[in-house]
Amino acid sequence: MLNRLVGMLSGNNKEAAAPPRTAAAAAEPVAKPPAKPVAKPVAKPASVMRREAMLGRDQKVAAYTFMLRRALDDQSDSNLPDVQRLYDEALLGNLERMDIARLLGQRLAFVPIAPASLDLPLIDSWPATGTVLLLNVVAQPPADQPMLARLGELKSRGFSFAVHADEVARPEWHALLQHADYVLVDVNSEDIPAITAQISAVSKVATGKRFVATGVQTLEAFHMCHKLQFALFMGPFITRRETLDNPTMGPSRAKVLDLMNRVRSGAEQPELAAQFRHDPTLSVRLLRYVNSPGMGLTNKIGGIEQALMVMGQDKLYRWLTLILFTGGKAQELDQAVLENALVRGRVAEQLAGRALFAKARDEIFVAGLFSLLDVVMGMPMEQVLKQISLPAEITEAITAQRGPYAPYLALAIACEQDDQSSIEALAKQIGREVDDINAVHMDALLWAQQLSVDV
Repeated sequence: MLNRLVGMLSGNNKEAAAPPRTAAAAAEPVAKPPAKPVAKPVAKPASVMRREAMLGRDQKVAAYTFMLRRALDDQSDSNLPDVQRLYDEALLGNLERMDIARLLGQRLAFVPIAPASLDLPLIDSWPATGTVLLLNVVAQPPADQPMLARLGELKSRGFSFAVHADEVARPEWHALLQHADYVLVDVNSEDIPAITAQISAVSKVATGKRFVATGVQTLEAFHMCHKLQFALFMGPFITRRETLDNPTMGPSRAKVLDLMNRVRSGAEQPELAAQFRHDPTLSVRLLRYVNSPGMGLTNKIGGIEQALMVMGQDKLYRWLTLILFTGGKAQELDQAVLENALVRGRVAEQLAGRALFAKARDEIFVAGLFSLLDVVMGMPMEQVLKQISLPAEITEAITAQRGPYAPYLALAIACEQDDQSSIEALAKQIGREVDDINAVHMDALLWAQQLSVDV
């Protein structure tokens, strides 16, 4: 187990050199032992980082937590102190290579590590602002004075800390709780009395903590936690397909789908401009987008036809796919789902950068976006896709996980899920290294964050 982890951290699987023999030992004859196979350490490949979004009370993405996936055969030893420290070092190393500092100005980053890992050299050079170190105290020795002093030192540098409510309930961890800024509470049971009792117990020991609801399964559970004054919310409720019996197409989304079909069928610019003029709201959004800082234009554009000329067919089509997420009647979590879909599309598109032509990359981006369109439109994916003419490769990747675009979309989705088993095979299939995927992932988070504001 430890050999595999050392291989992961060192980047090689060479055996350590044997210590030099003493002169006395060298003088003695050495008996040759029977030949036995030598067990060499197995190098573990770098892991694709997994992210999970945290929403604020405004239902928009406020933070991400980043995790290092662990293979199933590693789980039994994962809480041993030496193993935990190696994992923590690997996690920090991966995040450093992803240049996480670029994210910290706009989003919080929750980074889970053990308290004993706070003395790792990487921590001393880590960007403090925006970093929340999530302390995992399972199977760790109780907080002592040196550990508490280290926490105080890091807090003075600007670090924030988080703990799990159930892990710091014991008296020996109450001193650590005093240093925490955030307290995570598992609400998966949706047992309100038990949840409020846990919040009350924490508040009696230490006041002024911000509570984070984890394991939020449904939109109803989110509303429950919102009433309980949680500050952040994390769980599968963000992209859960739970309202498919309540379609939210609406006339505005129908207009967008019609425009997308016209673009794909090669409609001329005057025809498209006429359609925009029939929808003043959509026209305003188009002009606002064209004149946004992200487009980089020096002169403002005030006419629909000029805006369409600047956009071009490909950019217009991509923009219309984004509008599908926010073009209907306002729905809860639309902005959070849009940002998630943008990350999927961008990761898939960028992973295809070396292998496919521009048209195929555009279609892979659309596949990433459309993979969550059923969530915001509240109808089965097959019904959504009937509304629009799409290349067969996009439809096949989304509905059947087959075809040339499927591995790129699957890898983009894997960045959100704890599914390490197939990642190495998918990466090999498209000819990309794990470090490539992690770097693309961070770039996509930053890009999607900006673009979701401009849309």
